[in-house]
Amino acid sequence: MLRFAAVDLGSLTVRLAVAELTGPGRFQILGHYRQVTGLGEGLARDNTLAPEPMDRTLKALGRFVQIMQAEGVKVARVVATQAVRQARNQEVFVRQVQEVMGLPVHILAPEEEARLSLQGVLSALAPEIIAAPELVVFDVGGGSSEWALIRQGQEPRFASLPLGVLTLSQTIPLGDPPRPAALAAMKQEILSRLEEFHQQYLQPHLQGTPLLVGTAGAVTTLAALALVMSPYDASRVNNLVLTKGQVAALTDLLCRLAEADRARLPGMEPAKAGVMVAGALIILGILEVCRQDSLVVIDAGLLEGVLGEMAAESGEGG
Repeated sequence: MLRFAAVDLGSLTVRLAVAELTGPGRFQILGHYRQVTGLGEGLARDNTLAPEPMDRTLKALGRFVQIMQAEGVKVARVVATQAVRQARNQEVFVRQVQEVMGLPVHILAPEEEARLSLQGVLSALAPEIIAAPELVVFDVGGGSSEWALIRQGQEPRFASLPLGVLTLSQTIPLGDPPRPAALAAMKQEILSRLEEFHQQYLQPHLQGTPLLVGTAGAVTTLAALALVMSPYDASRVNNLVLTKGQVAALTDLLCRLAEADRARLPGMEPAKAGVMVAGALIILGILEVCRQDSLVVIDAGLLEGVLGEMAAESGEGG
């Protein structure tokens, strides 16, 4: 069977998923690989990708190439999100990526990113949740947040908000451990941005109270922390319900700890300890603005959406 792969050039993390076609439009994931490279570091200052993050990312991609060769991958697709989308020097970086990987880079438009993320989420979401009258699905990344509103019998609505854990952490430096005044400023910024977004893009189209579904690193890390889970197991995270009380308690804990102490928490990926205060505050802010008491966590997202699209295009692999 055909082996194929998808690579996500994220603002915080670069990720690889290797899969095998199991039938027309169907696939099985053989392995996930990731590295936190902070590609979007410094981007908030001058809209330019900095040399060191670019170099870290290119080295990680070089390792991904070796993995794909060892796994017998025949077809691969590389997608880039907010950091590359926003960067003034995107052409330079894209050319370097193409030299390392020998593959074109697809810079996803925000709506396309939201659509693919949704496709990935739906592949892992429990049928009874999919059957809900209204769903709001969000993907909080390093540089932006992608949103989808699902209503039975209607086409999904997509939107993007340039609010991510890395860019927010750099725009409002918190200190180590976080300073109360800086935390207050970050909370205010998050709530202000989310309220405006909710009123403009979600509220006018909602008929009732939607179920809330979250994917990507900030929300899956909160799930892993809630489960005190080490090593990480995606199957335990998919369809886990996190209450607002759990998110609030974890947020309070992360806000009180120094980065080195956050990194040692069971369930924390150490390289994400520096941005997870912002991540937790964003997730808590989403619950507050959407007036929800809980959310459903899904590990699958953009990569799975890209793989699903590739599988559909491949048919039976011919």
